[in-house]
Amino acid sequence: MKKIIIFIHLFFIINHISFAHDYSKEDINVDHPIIKVVKLDSNVGAGYMKIMNKSNKEIKLVSLEANIAKTQEIHEVILENDVYKMRPINNGISIKPEETLEFKSKSYHFMFFNFNKKLEENEMLKAKLIFNKNLVIPIKFKVIVGHNKHDH
Repeated sequence: MKKIIIFIHLFFIINHISFAHDYSKEDINVDHPIIKVVKLDSNVGAGYMKIMNKSNKEIKLVSLEANIAKTQEIHEVILENDVYKMRPINNGISIKPEETLEFKSKSYHFMFFNFNKKLEENEMLKAKLIFNKNLVIPIKFKVIVGHNKHDH
């Protein structure tokens, strides 16, 4: 019986570790990066996550480096004359101390154009978030298809 309890405990620990996708470095936390696509053969996808600056200094997200798609960009959405407009951000995004920047629908997000391969549901795709002061945080985006919810 004791072996069964230990096995079950280890199973849940290993599962939690393998499905977790939170990343931290130098008081910066990245929470659950995902790429949402309408279907697996989509050419376009949007990336979402939360970036928490737990430091006492302002940081700046400068870019995203990845081989996920031919083009990856940081975007923002603005509401202008009752019309949402998406545009790339070329000068980065500042995150004040003790604040969280949320990448979500109708807000800041990453855009991926022309994926380099066919995606798979729940696949983990490597990328790097590039911040000022030579701070690089390796992450993995989890692929979410359609309107599936991603629970944390």
